[in-house]
Amino acid sequence: MDNREIDKLIAEKVMGWFSLTDANHMEWWAPTVEEFPIWLKSQRDFRPSTDIKDAWLVVELLQARYEFVEIHIEQGKTNVTISERFFNGYLKDRYQGYEDSTPMAICKAALKAVGVEV
Repeated sequence: MDNREIDKLIAEKVMGWFSLTDANHMEWWAPTVEEFPIWLKSQRDFRPSTDIKDAWLVVELLQARYEFVEIHIEQGKTNVTISERFFNGYLKDRYQGYEDSTPMAICKAALKAVGVEV
């Protein structure tokens, strides 16, 4: 699976956006049709798998949904862990992404959290 396919999955499955393609075949992402004009300036060519700015939008959304979103970078590798706690303190639903690239590690963990294996 290439980066554009991962970006599209993140936009649709994680962010909950839909895409529209303009006359130049550029993808634009928005949460609803009504909000599309507002989003034209900010979400054109959304690339969370390679652009850290876009990947942080994904992290912000994950932090709102899950109790723990941890990012550790050691020796050039990034490990992203997403998890929640049961009422008794045990962790549940632990999803991980481990990659050379921080944006890609974020994307892989986020996709696992919504049930998509890459």
